[in-house]
Amino acid sequence: MTAGADARGTVTAPPAPPSPKQPSQVFDAPDLSAPGAVLTDAEIDFFVRHGFVVKKRLLAASAANAALDRTWRHLLDRVPMADGKGALRQHDRSTWVSPAWGPMPPTPTDGPHAGRAPIVYSGATVKLHDLGAAGFLVRLVPNNPKVRRVAEGLLGNLRPSRRTRGVYALFPTRQDEGEAETRIADALLPHTDQVCQQLNACAYLDDVPPHGGGFTVYPGSHKALFHAHRFAANWSPLPHFAEVMREVATETAPLELTGSKGDVVFWHGRLVHSAGVHFGQHIRWAVFADFTHNGETLSDDEHRALGQFEWFKDTRLLRSDIETTTCEGKDDDAHPEAMWRGWRLAGR
Repeated sequence: MTAGADARGTVTAPPAPPSPKQPSQVFDAPDLSAPGAVLTDAEIDFFVRHGFVVKKRLLAASAANAALDRTWRHLLDRVPMADGKGALRQHDRSTWVSPAWGPMPPTPTDGPHAGRAPIVYSGATVKLHDLGAAGFLVRLVPNNPKVRRVAEGLLGNLRPSRRTRGVYALFPTRQDEGEAETRIADALLPHTDQVCQQLNACAYLDDVPPHGGGFTVYPGSHKALFHAHRFAANWSPLPHFAEVMREVATETAPLELTGSKGDVVFWHGRLVHSAGVHFGQHIRWAVFADFTHNGETLSDDEHRALGQFEWFKDTRLLRSDIETTTCEGKDDDAHPEAMWRGWRLAGR
C-alpha cells in the first residue's frame, strides 16, 4: 500500500476523551552501556521492552554548553518580552521564573511555515523551531557520529538528516504551596506524533533534576500504539486509536526521565510521551530529532494536500510502508516481535 492511500483513508483520529491520568514517577534510567559498544544487548532488550533507552552523556559537555549559549542568544534576540515586565537574562535565575512574553504573531496559514509558527512561546514553554536547521544543532544531535551510530544500530539505513525540531525550553513557574504535587498527573499531556514516526531522540543541553520538566514516557505503550495504526511508520490511526490512548493514560505509570547534560533519550515513534511536570528552579533545555528509514517519501506538496505538512520535523511520509496486520506475533519481551521488521535490531 502507498503512503498516499494510507493518509487519505485514515489521516485523522478522534482525540481520546478526558479521563483520569496516572501521575509520573521520577526515573533515573540505568546505564546499560559497555566500553566500546555502540549498543549492548541489555540496551536493545530495554528498548524493545519499554520503547526507549537513555544513552548517558552521549554528547560532550563542552559541545552542549556551546549550543546552549548560542540558543540563549537566539532566544533573547527573537522572543519578545511583555512591555514593562522586566528582561530575561541568561545568568540571572531570578528572571527565569514565570517570564512574561510579548504577544505571539498568528500562526502562518501558508508559506514555508504553514501550520506551525517558527517560534512558539506561551506560558512556561518556548519552542525554537526556527533554530532547528542551524548547523550547530544538526552537528550536535542527528549528525553527531555517536548519536547516528546508535540510531543506525536500532533502525538501520537512515534518511540523511537535514534538521532538528529545534530547542524546546520549559521555564520554572511560581507555585502556590502544596499546588505542585497536585499537578503531577493533571499537567501531563500524553500523545504520539504525526506524519512518519520510527525513531526519535531527545538530547538534554543541561542537567534535568527531578520534577524539572524531564521528558516523560509511558513505558511499553509503543506496542499497543503500533497496532492502533494501519501502517508501521506513517500516521494512520485506526478507529480504536482513541480508546488505546485512553487506556495508556489511565493504566500506565509514566516515567519522568531525569538526566545530565549530554544525555540522549532514544524512543520508538509510537511510544506515548509528554513534556514533564516542572516545579523546579531550572530551565529544561532539550533538542528533538527524528530518524526514519532512507526510503522514498511523499513531496511537501503531497503532504500539504493530505494535511500532514510539518515543516519543523525532519521526517516525511514513506511512499511505501508495512501494514501492521502483517506484523502480528508475540515473542518473549526479550526478543524482537514481528513489529520490528526492517529494524536492524531485529537481527540481533
